[in-house]
Amino acid sequence: MIKLVLLTFLLLQVIYLLIKVKNSKEKKYYIPALFVSVITAWLIYKTLPLTGFEVLYPTIYSAFGLFILFIFTKHPPFLKEKN
Repeated sequence: MIKLVLLTFLLLQVIYLLIKVKNSKEKKYYIPALFVSVITAWLIYKTLPLTGFEVLYPTIYSAFGLFILFIFTKHPPFLKEKN
């Protein structure tokens, strides 16, 4: 159940990231978000065969990765926004 929720959130975040990159002129600032999405997807993939309490730490890391992905997508690092 938790794995399905994580995969759903990851899919929504990646779609949001791709839309944001498509509409942006400075695509290079979204590279850290792409790296975080790949690492988070790998962590979620690693939780699929696990059962019981061994799934706890990778799930926490995956949730943290989704949070960082959201921050990097919303406010890309190294991007100086114009007011």
